[in-house]
Amino acid sequence: MSEANAKSNSDVAACKLFYLTKYALSIFIIFLAPFLSMGTFVLLFVLLSVLSLTPIMEFISKAFGLTDEEKVKKIRSDFQSVIIVLTFAFLAAALLNYFNFAFENYILFQGFAVMVFSSYSLYSVTHKVTLADNLDDIASFQNASLVHEFVLVVLRTAAAFLTGWWIIYMTGGTGTENWMLAPDLLNQLFFISLIGAFIGSLFESIPSGTDKNISVFLGSTLSIWLLYLFGYQTPWNQTLIAAGFSIILAFLAYRYKIADLSALFSAAVLGILIILFSGIEWYILLVAFFILGGGFTKYKIKYKASIGLAESKNGIRSYENVFANSIFAMILAVLYGISTQYTDYSWLSIPIVFAYVGTVATATGDTMASEIGTTAKGPTFMITTLKRAKPGQDGGVSLLGECAALLGSIIIGLMAFFFGMIDSLPIALLVAIAGGFLGTNIDSILGATLQKKGILTNSSVNLVSTIIGGLIAGFVYFIIQFLM
Repeated sequence: MSEANAKSNSDVAACKLFYLTKYALSIFIIFLAPFLSMGTFVLLFVLLSVLSLTPIMEFISKAFGLTDEEKVKKIRSDFQSVIIVLTFAFLAAALLNYFNFAFENYILFQGFAVMVFSSYSLYSVTHKVTLADNLDDIASFQNASLVHEFVLVVLRTAAAFLTGWWIIYMTGGTGTENWMLAPDLLNQLFFISLIGAFIGSLFESIPSGTDKNISVFLGSTLSIWLLYLFGYQTPWNQTLIAAGFSIILAFLAYRYKIADLSALFSAAVLGILIILFSGIEWYILLVAFFILGGGFTKYKIKYKASIGLAESKNGIRSYENVFANSIFAMILAVLYGISTQYTDYSWLSIPIVFAYVGTVATATGDTMASEIGTTAKGPTFMITTLKRAKPGQDGGVSLLGECAALLGSIIIGLMAFFFGMIDSLPIALLVAIAGGFLGTNIDSILGATLQKKGILTNSSVNLVSTIIGGLIAGFVYFIIQFLM
């Protein structure tokens, strides 16, 4: 074996050892979690932050043969930024505990566990790379398979679940000596761990100048905490089924170039939450929007590209597109699930259903109007002045586009009736058209005014219009009640 190959192999081995050591130390910190106070961890992180200035980095450089000064600086910078965020997070947890706020310490450690299993570390452990390599410049890392991504989600879910279980069990948080006697708690723990893992992978897939360790930790921790506050839980097998169904649909969207990786994780999170809080028919209704939107994005795409109106990235949706059009729908689905559990708020369930149908109809109608309307051969008019406008111009409307918006709303209304979400066909169509058609035209008004002035972006216009469309549809319920 040549000296170069031997050196290369030793560097690869050192890289693997580095990340395996990182895993081992992280597991040791989690092991200590039940036995040390939040204040002790704050002091520990402050000490590590100070030591990282020189001693720790010198030890790492010698132990793992790292001679690249730039790489050492990068590791030191990442380490310090993570330690600082952890310090403030644990300090905040200590203060919340002091003021008896609803916060469980294990939530922080669950977020920490999700952060530890990163795409960088998993790739480095399973491939021949060195610490000096910049993984972002390696094509095989950039094109890592979906198998790699979902293995990472599984590892993160398992790490978060086992971390939560360990701390709860050792601190007696279940209120029982036998953790097997608390299935509801374990179901909730699995649910929030799964969502935290997906949120972590979502934040990691989003291009950002921020250290991804920080965004993954904060995103997963906050999402786990929010779901914990809801106190919502479903049997673990139902959670797995919901996750499997959502992942399959998200994978198909990715496979057929309707969504990128960040959109895949976004759609999976939306799917799991909507199915578990409201039902699979709610998610299928939202999926119909994505299918129609993705399909009509491809409609006459060569013509739209020739006049500069085709969607960027060949119409492939990102997390921004997914959340702008669907975040309000997800919120409504969660509120529906919560309202049905409390008799005092059960009267809200029907207007929430109406609002959900309206917001999905708005997203569908707007997308179809945009993608079909831009191909119109007839005149286009500015919605605020009725003066002639160019096809695709913000605020421009055409007869073809209006018909497309109406058609999209009708499709959603028919599906809502077919799925039993609204038991009257005329009312289902009324709700969908009122919310969807009006919401689509409100989108055009916002585009002609606030977006044109640079106050709102296209995504924020979509978000606002879906909210307004949903509220209009929800208001229809109260009008019907008043007239009856």
